[in-house]
Amino acid sequence: MNIELRHLRYFLAVADELHFGRAAERVHVAQPAISQQIRRLEAEIGTELFHRNRREVRLAPAGEALRDYAVRAIDEVNDGVEAARRAARGEIGNLTVGFLETAASTIVPRAVRQFRAARPDVNLTLRELGVGAQIDDLQAGRLDVGIIRPPADADDLVFERIIDEELIAAVPSGHPLAGRDQITARTVVDQPLVLLSREVVPGLYDQVLAIRQEESGSGAIAQEATSIQAVLGLVSAELGISVMPASVRSLSREGVEFVAIRSAHRSALLTARRRDDDSPVVEAFLAAARAAASG
Repeated sequence: MNIELRHLRYFLAVADELHFGRAAERVHVAQPAISQQIRRLEAEIGTELFHRNRREVRLAPAGEALRDYAVRAIDEVNDGVEAARRAARGEIGNLTVGFLETAASTIVPRAVRQFRAARPDVNLTLRELGVGAQIDDLQAGRLDVGIIRPPADADDLVFERIIDEELIAAVPSGHPLAGRDQITARTVVDQPLVLLSREVVPGLYDQVLAIRQEESGSGAIAQEATSIQAVLGLVSAELGISVMPASVRSLSREGVEFVAIRSAHRSALLTARRRDDDSPVVEAFLAAARAAASG
């Protein structure tokens, strides 16, 4: 069966107007053309859709039966076209974003709020993952965007630096360093250290060890943990002090104080995406992340 969308449009115009001349004007074609297309549609279906004579045009029973289906078909096509346009603008679709715990209290909520305000119909899924897991899932197509910290090196991914954070020390409240406005990096790395595991944030872990070596610090790694809250819990238990990005200040933990570190060292936050992914939904989220970082 070879029924075209225009056949249905012409049919509905005649069904509404019950006049071939007015229907032709409505769809902007000549009357002979619309008459010819209706005859072709009737031939394709195998029955007449209209009773017509010199005085009037009436829907035949077959036309009555077809009318509702034709309306639904036109509506479905129009809805499909609009959906395609919205998808091209990044207004609908699915997006899965991975993020580090160290980004969960600042950039992530701000970016998500901005993105959802602009793209409320996108189905957004958030997953907290370490750096290595995010890179693996990006490459496997299980994530669309990652929010990670260096090091980051993969030819099939594109990385963009959006934030450079100062490093701060998390200190037990009763510690001699607590309450100071600022301490030196050497002072920090002379203390027993409680660190986020290298498995979770290898760049930050290695950065702290590099600072310890650079400053000839004598502090041993007293404990490691896989979450910020666990690290802060160990600090509050006076097992040592920790070095973290400044955004962790937004978290409060009884028995822990945050002290600025006088140092040029920074911790970068990056977005990551697949190089071959030109999805407008992905670009919309990256734009929200940039705006959140600058704000």
